[in-house]
Amino acid sequence: MRTASIALAMLAPLTMAHGPKQIWDGGKPATPEGVVTGRFTYQFEGETFDGYVAHPANPTGLLPGAMVFHQWYGEGEVEQWRAEQLADTGFVAFAVDMYGQGQRATSPQEAFPLVGEARGDAARYHRLLARLFEVFIDNYPVDPTKISVSGYCFGGQAVLEIVRRGYPGVVAAAAFHPSTTNLTATIPPTMTENVQIHYPELEPAGDEGLAFFEEELRYGEAMGWTTFKYGGASHGFTDPTNSVYDAKQSRLSHEYYHALHYELGLVEHKDSHYDTVGLACDPSRPNMCGDYSCTCSASSRRHLLFSTAPSVCTCA
Repeated sequence: MRTASIALAMLAPLTMAHGPKQIWDGGKPATPEGVVTGRFTYQFEGETFDGYVAHPANPTGLLPGAMVFHQWYGEGEVEQWRAEQLADTGFVAFAVDMYGQGQRATSPQEAFPLVGEARGDAARYHRLLARLFEVFIDNYPVDPTKISVSGYCFGGQAVLEIVRRGYPGVVAAAAFHPSTTNLTATIPPTMTENVQIHYPELEPAGDEGLAFFEEELRYGEAMGWTTFKYGGASHGFTDPTNSVYDAKQSRLSHEYYHALHYELGLVEHKDSHYDTVGLACDPSRPNMCGDYSCTCSASSRRHLLFSTAPSVCTCA
């Protein structure tokens, strides 16, 4: 294993940031109809990496590409789910692996060395990012001028690095609860449009973490960038396997991200359902819950205006 030179002080906030892992309520949703998935193995500097690709069945011609960068535990079912959501809207979507085949974590103690090793050598880190674009475009019917990147936590930092370096063909970027630490000497950012940062109020880096990257964008006279702040949300709020998962805020953040794709004309608008578990619903509108059901039960709270407890309906 390569020696990680990154300081432990840079990693410590990650442990405080993440809530305990939890069992995904209901498990990963079924792959959308018309979406084809598979593992994708690729090589980088003598090592094997193993990602996941989802795309519309029987594509004709080149399609826009989307790259999903994983959180600190590594590529897994959550990233696969996000890739499938993107494929359902018309992308060839690649959930990347930045750790190496078989290198995944199930606890903070296992994640620490993987994160440190992955970003401890900044030059290698950026060579790997470049390699990911190369293997994706070379092996799938991707339009190299229409690529969207998204990432979570550790992967959100990768997205910000891509924004700083301005990789060719990237036209949209979204970082969800990212680490804003700058790993590149490129200041100001090269990519100056269609950048979204989805930042929780309770991020351990605080307002200063978000302000740090916003200042980078201002320094570069960037245009068309947007930061979203989610009140009461914690780092990891988009991850259904995290105890701090917030279905409503997660859904909202991804609707903003997909709306950017529609605005740019990368894909046609399609009604989709994201993160619906636990959301309030109307039983007269069964499609509100997507793959789930609208279930109603009597509320434990009574109201002076009602002789009986009102019903509460949620997606389950």
